[in-house]
Amino acid sequence: MHDSTAWGYSNCGLIASDGQALLVDTQFTLDATRTLLSAVAETVPGTEITTVVNSHGNGDHTWGNQLLPDAEIVTSASSAAHLCHEMGPEELARLCAQGDASPVAAYAAKHFGAFDFSGVEVTGPTRTFDGRLEIKVGTTLVELIDLGPGHSAGDVAVHVPEDGIVFTGDALFNGAHMVTWSSSFSGCVAACDMLLATGAETFVPGHGCITYRPGVREIRDRLECIGQAAAAHAAAGIPLEAAARLVCSEYAGDWAHPERLFTAVAAAYQEAGVPGAEDMFSRVAGMAQLANA
Repeated sequence: MHDSTAWGYSNCGLIASDGQALLVDTQFTLDATRTLLSAVAETVPGTEITTVVNSHGNGDHTWGNQLLPDAEIVTSASSAAHLCHEMGPEELARLCAQGDASPVAAYAAKHFGAFDFSGVEVTGPTRTFDGRLEIKVGTTLVELIDLGPGHSAGDVAVHVPEDGIVFTGDALFNGAHMVTWSSSFSGCVAACDMLLATGAETFVPGHGCITYRPGVREIRDRLECIGQAAAAHAAAGIPLEAAARLVCSEYAGDWAHPERLFTAVAAAYQEAGVPGAEDMFSRVAGMAQLANA
């Protein structure tokens, strides 16, 4: 078993009904996805995965897509448009191979160096949607919800109303600080509100343990406090790097990967119109610097 709050180890979900199944996300590598598909075949033998929903475009949720060539792959239109901005498997492997050449390379090697990305062919969606989309899986109704920009450019939640369950993708991290690749940290808070508005009781985050409504509220409130602190620093004219250190010192707590708070502050600064806060490489570099502080 791997720590599901660690980089690259994500939660997937399966909704099966009357011989059909919908898979929520694939894994980071082909071997990990094959292990996942073997578990599916053992658990629900004879069931065909007809649909894959990618909660967003990050590789740890999509790079196994190619192993399901007959399935319809669905995500939000905004997530699909953002796919080209992601670092590909070959590029990530080259960065990891640089080792200690730079703080960014060392950080990448530490968290991704053990993954084997050989054979991965990035496979995008075959269907996109805006707003909401209902899909029938056998006799089970599944609702896809475009949560808008937050963790990514367009996170997708998968709601199973009859079971009161939502698979949240990385709109929700449990036990670890989230990465914010989008331009909107306030969107991360809004996404939690949308998740709670489903009325569901059980939530499967993109990383970390399954949680329930009180857990989502706690995460939401913590994110709101982080966003408010970052916005206050932006209004005070504090440089991004210094603000990130201040936020980290106050809000790191017992959650894993506090260095990711650099991305939260950068997103809040981008929302505040601070020049330069939108640069993606600076967010990665900032995480690496915070991790080594």
